[in-house]
Formats: sequence, structure tokens, C-alpha cells
Amino acid sequence: MKTTVINPHKSSLGMDANIASLIIFIGMAVLSWVPYLQWAVWAVPLVFFFIEKESKFVKFQAVMALIVGIISAGISLILQIIIWILMPRTLSSAFSFFVGGGWNVWAVLSTISLIIGLAILALYIFLIVMAVTYKQVELPLIGPIATKASEKLESVGK
Repeated sequence: MKTTVINPHKSSLGMDANIASLIIFIGMAVLSWVPYLQWAVWAVPLVFFFIEKESKFVKFQAVMALIVGIISAGISLILQIIIWILMPRTLSSAFSFFVGGGWNVWAVLSTISLIIGLAILALYIFLIVMAVTYKQVELPLIGPIATKASEKLESVGK
């Protein structure tokens, strides 16, 4: 995991760059737990990315938050589809599902979903702490993608 210390600076939004990054990550962390809003949480970093004109730090943090949000939504969608497939459709199948221990499968999948959600929340908290202290962290696998994407998107946004 590569960590780069960035000099404190102002963003073009009129606030310190670390505060802008803090708002991005807190917005992502909070909205990802709100039902139905979790599917539109990707809009928060995109808005900051395209509004920010000067700070590459804020732009990188926005892309990092967007990628983490996309991964989170993908995992959530897969787990919800699996739970939906396993849920009974008729009254008789519901009875056999609950009597036959179907609750156990649903409980396990729900617990896995909760654990993944808490792990992603912990990741957001870690990224918030790093961003507030002006440390740009390139997470394994995600960091290089965020670096390349922020450079390419920056050239598109101009």
C-alpha cells in the first residue's frame, strides 16, 4: 500500500482539500447505509470530481471513493440476488423453507452481508483518517486504478 503525504492546500471549492475529501467519504459512508439511496451514492464523488478544478488530491480521493462505492454496490447486489433467489415464492414452499431450516441460509447470507458492510465502513473510516491528515493512500488493486482513472477523467473534464 503506497502512501503519499500531500502538502496542505485549498481546493477550488473554497475549503481545505482535506475537508473536501472528508465530505466525500462521510457522504459515501453515511449514504451507503440508507435504503434506496445506497444505489445513488456514487453521485457524491462524481459531483466533487467534476466541480473541483485544481486539487489533484481531492480528485484522487473522489475517484477512490467512487471505486470503493462501485465495489460495495456490486457485492451488495450479488448478495441480494442470492437471497432473492433462495426466498420462497408460494405459501407451501414458504412453509417447507422455514420448517426445513431455510432460515439458516438466510441468516448466514444476511450475516455475511452485514460483515462486508461493516468492513467497507471500516475502510471508509481508514480513508477518512488518511485524507484528513493529507495522506493519499493507494489501496492494493484499487489505488492504481484510481490513479489512472483520475488522470484520464481529468483530461476528459477539461
